[in-house]
Amino acid sequence: MGKFRLWTLILAFFTFAALFACSNNPAPSDGYVSTSETMPEESTGYTLNLPETDMEGKVFTFLTTNWPGEAIWTFDEITIEEQDGSAVNDAMYLRNVNVQTRFNCKIGERNIDSYVDAVNELNKSIHAGDNAYDIFIPRMQALTTLVVNDMIIDLKKLGYIDFSKPWWDARAVDDLSLASKNFGANSYMTTMDKGAISTFVFNKELMRDYNIEMPYGYILDGSWTLDKMAEQIKAVSSDLNADGKMDSNDLYGLLYQRDTLHDMLIASGESVAKKDEKGLPYVSLNSESAISKIQHMFEILYDTNTCFNVMTLPGDFNVGMNSMFQSNQGLYMWIRMVNIVPLRTMEADFGIAVVPKFEELQKEYYSTVNPYTGIFICVPVTNIETDHTGMFLEAMAYEGYMHVRPAYYDVLLNGIIARDNESSQMLDILFANRRYDLGVILDMGDLRSFIYMVMNYDTNIVSYVEKRLRLANKDIEKLTDALLKNDG
Repeated sequence: MGKFRLWTLILAFFTFAALFACSNNPAPSDGYVSTSETMPEESTGYTLNLPETDMEGKVFTFLTTNWPGEAIWTFDEITIEEQDGSAVNDAMYLRNVNVQTRFNCKIGERNIDSYVDAVNELNKSIHAGDNAYDIFIPRMQALTTLVVNDMIIDLKKLGYIDFSKPWWDARAVDDLSLASKNFGANSYMTTMDKGAISTFVFNKELMRDYNIEMPYGYILDGSWTLDKMAEQIKAVSSDLNADGKMDSNDLYGLLYQRDTLHDMLIASGESVAKKDEKGLPYVSLNSESAISKIQHMFEILYDTNTCFNVMTLPGDFNVGMNSMFQSNQGLYMWIRMVNIVPLRTMEADFGIAVVPKFEELQKEYYSTVNPYTGIFICVPVTNIETDHTGMFLEAMAYEGYMHVRPAYYDVLLNGIIARDNESSQMLDILFANRRYDLGVILDMGDLRSFIYMVMNYDTNIVSYVEKRLRLANKDIEKLTDALLKNDG
């Protein structure tokens, strides 16, 4: 990753954003020959090249969805009614104003609480042929349904989309591709996909109390491994109320959720599925390497004296988890980036640590974009205005890169960086090395539910995979048929 100068935060943003480059630049598809307007981008050196186009008041209607039961995942990033003084909101407001002014267009949205209901609504619209929605932003686990039922198009069919630009997430473009088709992508138009990236935070006060070395040195020299973290976790536990049992009132080395298991798997270089040379998925969870690594992870997570599963808490466990951590009841806590902002009021100093490698020989640290709460951008098959939609999405991504991106990072770092200079380096590593696991996103044979084994302290991963492998392969076959039936 190199060494970073923290006082040049914008330069750091440019550096890691450049890592998102990939190669895709579809040409316009319906014959627009307008003179290209170049917009200067002095802060990064990039320009946006799109034709001057009057869309005559065209309304781009988004269909979006929340995550029921967890308010922190409410999706409110598209229609911004007014500026309210908060950095990200106002940046998104400016994004919208600039795009709407540029093209003489408008932005509309229908938000549906349940992602299942949102998919059903889109399906209803498609069958009615009413083209009610121009753009869909579902949760990632909807991808299989959308592809198999021919509900969304390959984004390469849109004119003017340039996935090589840093305002697009090149990792999403690569990881989410199927048979060289890109049905979904992410960009700096949104932040919720970034909020779904998982990592760990740690309590510096407890580190000092237990004479434990902070993980930054290990992380930066490449020696931060699962076993190194486990050593620190196992060194911290206390029956705080002296009632003779370990529960939510006590101190632990790790506060975690069931998704932590999947994140550790990705960080180890394994995944539920990988892709073959044709870009088609195959099950990789059943490899000898993946199985042995998961069994080792069970040994760590299932130590109830040092690790506490916060999903056993009543009510909104995200709230309960944050409360325990802020009460100095956890040395480490697994979180998604969206959980960091509520921690800024914490009295004790805390820091951000990347998910550890499985062994030092690994070249990189890997972070996971959560497949449940994470989102992606796609376009319904009923949208025939592919050039206008491509221009619009390209401009929204660019404006997000220019305005939303710096505001979002400032919010993440504000209140942390002042007391923890290394946190920006951790963010650079996390965001540059994120991964999307198709095996969990596509949910082949319900294999993604292996994380639920954590809720029952189940260790029989071999039996779990074997029972679902045949169905998983059938699901892959069904998906492959859908991908290849219309290869035009």
